[in-house]
Amino acid sequence: MGTCEMCGTDRVTTLLAEVSGARLRCCSRCIESNKMLVLERYVPKVPTTPQSKLKRPSDRPMSKKAEKEIAPDFHLRVRKARVSKGWEQRDLAKRINVRLNDIQKVESGIVPSDSIAMKIEKALAITLLVEAEEDMERAVNVPSGRGMTIGDALDEFLSKGD
Repeated sequence: MGTCEMCGTDRVTTLLAEVSGARLRCCSRCIESNKMLVLERYVPKVPTTPQSKLKRPSDRPMSKKAEKEIAPDFHLRVRKARVSKGWEQRDLAKRINVRLNDIQKVESGIVPSDSIAMKIEKALAITLLVEAEEDMERAVNVPSGRGMTIGDALDEFLSKGD
């Protein structure tokens, strides 16, 4: 999870996209609304810990349990499945016994807890938790408070042309 360099939204899945010749890490909402070209998809994780460094009483390698993570397009999957069943957000919230606000957050791209994700999976008969993939995010120190994003600068530039 990261921060969209276009709109500044925190804790969303971002993909490398191109807009006006610039490469940015953007959320799916910005990619869709600005019709951006996606340059990068996720690739599976490669284990970084060599088997020789694992400590076990026996010398046999330990079988690794597959880890699950939320799918990068989880919010689109939820919205599409909910709409296909003809449910409103309020209907889904009542069926899985969570607040309407939680469903609204999920559909806007904010990552739900595993328990809410599992409830949604069961109610809508979809898959949200998938095998863990390589983290394509880079850590960036963000000062407190929201600074200017590239999207803000673009809006300012375009408004000067009017």
